[in-house]
Formats: sequence, C-alpha cells, structure tokens
Amino acid sequence: MKKTLIILCFISSFAFSQNKKIDSLKLIVGVSQDSFKIAKVNLQLAKLHERIDLNKGKIYAYKAFKYKANDSLLAETNNQLGRFQFFTAQLDSATYYFENTKRLLQKLNDEKRVAIVNISLGAIQLRLGDYNKTIKTLTESATYFEKTNDSLNTAKCYSNIASAFAELELYPKAIEYSEKALGVFENLKQTPFQLITLPNLATQYYKNGDTIKAIIYNNEAEQLAIKVNDKRSLSIIYNNLGELYLDKAPQRAQLYLEKTLQLKNEINLKSGIEITQSNLGYIHLKNKNYKIAISYFNKAIKQVKGKPLVFVYNNLKEAYKGLGQINKALEYSEKSNILNDSILNTENQKNFLEVQTKYETEKKEKEILQLQTDNIKVNYKRKQNRNLLIATLFALLLALLLIYFLQKNAKKKRIIMEQNLTIQEQDFNQLLKTQELEGIDAIINAQEIERHKMAADLHDNLGSKVATLKLYLESYNDKEDFSEFYDKLKKLMNDTYNEIRSISKNKNFGAQINKGLIPSTKIIAKRISDSKKIDIKVINIDVNKRIENKLEIQVFRIIQELLTNIIKHSKASEAIVQFSEHDNTLNIIVEDNGTGFDINTPKSGIGLINIEKRIENIEGDLVIDTLKGNGTTIILNIPL
Repeated sequence: MKKTLIILCFISSFAFSQNKKIDSLKLIVGVSQDSFKIAKVNLQLAKLHERIDLNKGKIYAYKAFKYKANDSLLAETNNQLGRFQFFTAQLDSATYYFENTKRLLQKLNDEKRVAIVNISLGAIQLRLGDYNKTIKTLTESATYFEKTNDSLNTAKCYSNIASAFAELELYPKAIEYSEKALGVFENLKQTPFQLITLPNLATQYYKNGDTIKAIIYNNEAEQLAIKVNDKRSLSIIYNNLGELYLDKAPQRAQLYLEKTLQLKNEINLKSGIEITQSNLGYIHLKNKNYKIAISYFNKAIKQVKGKPLVFVYNNLKEAYKGLGQINKALEYSEKSNILNDSILNTENQKNFLEVQTKYETEKKEKEILQLQTDNIKVNYKRKQNRNLLIATLFALLLALLLIYFLQKNAKKKRIIMEQNLTIQEQDFNQLLKTQELEGIDAIINAQEIERHKMAADLHDNLGSKVATLKLYLESYNDKEDFSEFYDKLKKLMNDTYNEIRSISKNKNFGAQINKGLIPSTKIIAKRISDSKKIDIKVINIDVNKRIENKLEIQVFRIIQELLTNIIKHSKASEAIVQFSEHDNTLNIIVEDNGTGFDINTPKSGIGLINIEKRIENIEGDLVIDTLKGNGTTIILNIPL
C-alpha cells in the first residue's frame, strides 16, 4: 500500500510540473508580438501535449505551421504534425508531412535530420505491412548513424527493424535487435524509448514461447510508465498483457484490453487501437458471442494491415461459421490465405534476406577496419610500454644508489625505531584482546542464528508433513477402504517420526533431497495428491543437471512452504509446479486455482516471511501475481 501512495504522489508532482510549464508558455504566446517566437512556442506546446492530449497537441502544431517561419522551424513543425497523424492512425497524412520535412531538410543539407525522418517513414511502412520496404529504409538509416557514432538513433532503427522481424515471425532475430536497442536506451537513460522497446520485447518473448520473460518485461514497462505518467505507453503495455492472458485467463485479458481502450480514448490515440479491438473480438468469439465479436473485428479491419489482418480474417471466418453463414466464412478464409501467402512468399523472403545480408556484410567490413585500427594502436602502445619499462629500470637504479647512501644515516635513527616497535607491539597485543572479545560475540550470535534456523527448519519440514497428515485425516470418508487409508496414514506417520528422530540426532537437519530437487518435489507432490483433496502436478521443461546441494535444499524448503500454504489457505483443487532454466537462471512457477488473496493486505505468518528471507539469502527474486477469487501464481528466479 505504501508503494502505491509514493507512485501517486510522484505522478501528481510530475503532472503539476508539466501544467506549470504549459501555463507559462501560453502566457508568452498571449503577450508576444514576434511571429517567429509565437510559432516556436506553439511548437513547444505541441510537443508537451504529445503524451497527454493528442488533439490539443495537433491544434498547437497547426498554429505553429500557420506562421510559415524559416525552413528549419517549418521542417520541425511538419515533423511534429507527421507524428500526430501517425499516432491518430492517419498514415497517408503522416507520410505527406514527413516527406515535406525531408524536402525542407534536404534544402538545408541536413543529412542527420533526414535520416531521423526516415525512421518515422520506416515505422509507417511497418504499420502498412510493407516489411521489405521497412527493412530497406531502416537499415540505410542505421548504417548512416553507425558511421556517425550516433548510438541513440541507431538504437531507434534497431527497435523498428526488430518489429519488422517479429511481423515476419523471425522472433529470435527480433529479440536480438530489441535487446541491442534497449541496452542503448538504458545506458543513455532515454525513458520514452525504453517505454517503446520494453513492451515490444515482452511481446517478442511471448511469441517465441517465453511467458516468464514476457511478464517480467511488461511489469518493468508498467512501473516505468506509471512513474512518468505516460498514458500512451500504458495503453500499449495493457494491450500486451491482455494478449498474454488471451487464452490462459480470458477474464483478466478482457480487463486489460478494456483499460487499453479507455486510455487510448482519453488521449485520442488511434494508433494500435485496431489490435485491441481485434483481441476483444477474439475473447467474444471464444465465448460464442459471435455478433459482438464480428462488430469488434469490423472496427479493427478498417485500420489493421499485414499479419494482424490475417488474424482478423481467420477470426471472422470462425465467427461466421459459428453463425452458420458458411459463404461468408469461406470468403474470409480465402482472403486470409491470399494475404498470408503474399506476406511470406519466396520472392519477399529473398528480397528481405538480400537487404539484411548487405547490411550485415557492411557491418562486418566496418568491424574488420576497426580491428585493423585497434592493432595499430596496440603496437604503438607496446612500444610506449617498452620505453616506459627502460625509464623505470633506470629510475630504480638511481633509487638503489640513493638507498645505499641513506643507510649510513640509518644507524642514528635505530634507537627511535626500536622504541616505536615496542609501542607497536603493545598496540598489537591490545588488538588481539579486542579480536578475542569480538570472537566470543560472534560465537554467541552464531548460536542465536542456529536457533532461528532450527525453528525455520522445524516449520518447513515437520510442518509440511503435519499439514499433509491433517489433509489425509480431513479427506477420509466412511465409503473408502479403511485398510488402504490406514497404510497411507501409517507411512506418513512413520515419515514424520523419522523426521523428528533425524532432527533430534542432528544428522541432516532440514530437507533430505538425495534424489535431486525435481524428483524430491514429485515425491512430496504425489504424497499430497494421494489425499484426493488436491491434485499437484510437477513439470520439468528443460532442467537436466543437478543443482549445487546447498542451493537445492534452500529451494526445496521454499517449495515445501509454498505447497503447505496452498494446502492450508488456498482451498485449491489443482496446483502446478513448473521448472525451467534460462541464461543460467532457474525459473520456478507455482500456480493454483484457489481463492487467491489481496496483495495489499499486510503480510503475516512465519511461512511467507521464511520464503522471502530464503529468496533474499540465495540472491533470487520473487513475483506474486494474485487476485481474490482468481488463484495465485508465484514466480521464482534463482541464479545458478
């Protein structure tokens, strides 16, 4: 609850600062008689409104345009009008203004700003579904910016190139370019561009099958967008989250998508609204609300291009099939096939690969040239170091001669030195006494820590077995075979007794997982599932090697505690424990279909405190995703 209040205060302060600046600029426009100054201030006002009110921003841009100032300011005004047209999905008008900007900048011989405008034109080509043209335009701009060492604009090109790769379903390549762009934006602290790249990267990971990374990047983007009150970016992030939960949790997806529509309507942002409408149509299609689904798809079809249009055609086919209108379904099926073939045909792929190969070749040639330059520098440095070594040896020889002469005077100072040594010896003895006292304190502290550890281990291991025992007793009914129930109960009681003996003898105080983390988790899951009150599945995606024993024990204790909490509090009938490994990080998802809980309620209980302390101790991180009545998902990321 505290974090939310801090964020709200920050947003309020930010909005106040923005409004204050806008008011002061309006005051300048009201009193100024200088037409150039009025045009310049109106352009500033247009830029300030870009992320808070697109309609107002467009009005200020037109006011600046009206004064027909010098070519440089006029080019900037055309560029701003192009941006507004792009954000409101007026792509033809956006192209017109960007081309005007290029023409004016070419008159001024401003190559850099021409290359920057080409980034915007590449984004329009991307939106129109012309992916080959997008790659060509953006690789040319990227080449120019790399030559001029303009890392920021190079990263902007990378970001849009990544989007083109994603539309062609080349997701690993898209991720590679997006991560290169994000690294630059983070180093330069370019928050607006981070807010463009983070949601794109989340979507690319999602499409490539990595849901965990998608959630992490979307959450990072959401926190950043809330911090700077960027409604446009929030609308994109919520649309991403809606798409992410589209099949997994349709109700949650619908909430995110409706938030997206609300935000886009607040700032009159038409760009991307068609994707949100298309996804809402898909949810209604799955719920068999065919007419509502068709109305959303018909709204989306007016703006959507490229691969998203194939998605809409396919869904319209399914909706009309659901209504029994087979002719309509066949019509949209044929449209989908024709469009998909045109996007992914052999000639397109060939052209695309030619452009990309040329770009990569030029880049390698540049790297070779750089390597040659570096070799020249290394040789020069080597010679410089050799000369430095000769000079150092000569200086050392002089120093030795100086020491020889100084030793003759040293005898006179020997008595003083012996006195100093006596004082130092006394100080050293005092230091030993102090360290001895500190050692005693350390032993006492270690004993105290061991007591706390013993309490935690009793809770983790013995607690989980007692909880399972309680579950067995509660699950028994008169209709079951008592002998089978008694055998299970007896085995569990024996395990509990052996655990107490093991703890008392201090042989292996804690979790015993000699078979490994995942097999041991499966054993405890089966034991709990045998109660028939809850079914727990354990899934190993790609973890093939044994984890270091100390870390295995810590992770197993955390999983024990999570399963104990599910048994005690969630009222769940099903739970899943999923293991995967990525970039030398162990990823664990524990998910149940229980009652969930309010994440803002103050935390209590030794279980959750133990989990947080253990995660902190192994330098991992913990993500809790829950809503009351909608189950709980807990994600653990643990460095190996």
